[in-house]
Amino acid sequence: MRLSVIIPCFNEKETVRDIIKKVETLIISGWQIEIILVDDGSNDGTSEILKEYYQKHTVLFHSQNLGKGSAVKTGLEKSTGDYIVIQDADVEYEPKEIPKLTYALGGEKGRVVYGSRNINTKGRKMMLLPRIGVWLITKEFNFLFGAKLTDLWTCYKLFPQGTSKFFLPGGFESELIFSARLIKNGFEISEVEITHNPRPFSKGKKITYIDGIKGMILLLKEYLKK
Repeated sequence: MRLSVIIPCFNEKETVRDIIKKVETLIISGWQIEIILVDDGSNDGTSEILKEYYQKHTVLFHSQNLGKGSAVKTGLEKSTGDYIVIQDADVEYEPKEIPKLTYALGGEKGRVVYGSRNINTKGRKMMLLPRIGVWLITKEFNFLFGAKLTDLWTCYKLFPQGTSKFFLPGGFESELIFSARLIKNGFEISEVEITHNPRPFSKGKKITYIDGIKGMILLLKEYLKK
């Protein structure tokens, strides 16, 4: 099996080398790993760092910032894996936990697995407002689409290549619409427990409450579509 790890990057010069190194050292029995780096119009030097990896990985660039969803979509268009997983370029998610998602497939083709930060919240650190936002939008999603997820807006999503067509370009909301279309097209989403090391806005966190409000509205619109 082949796994494509898509790493969308926007102004992550402080952490991107560390994340790439961690993904490069991943060993998952029975899997070959492909790394796809997508710079989403960075202006802090991130794009220059990514050019160092031309010989080792697939490296793609946007001339301007189009949003995380658009960066992921660009990576999907070049991916060759049987499965794809999204890895943020910051240090909030540990690549060493990606094997938890692949193991959860259980050898079954066509399954979708998310890494949940909310299965075990003991000792979990997270800013209150983002945590409430994730809880609300997950509750809305479950109500609208009959799901039982605990963490809709997680970064770690493992999905088969054939579902890439449901992923639309855009901002952070693209992942929400992707999840909705998975459910609407008969896919079940299972979850595994992962850890999370949140960073504050002062350290580069980009998603805001505005994205949450926008996401909730778009989910309702997606539900109302036939």
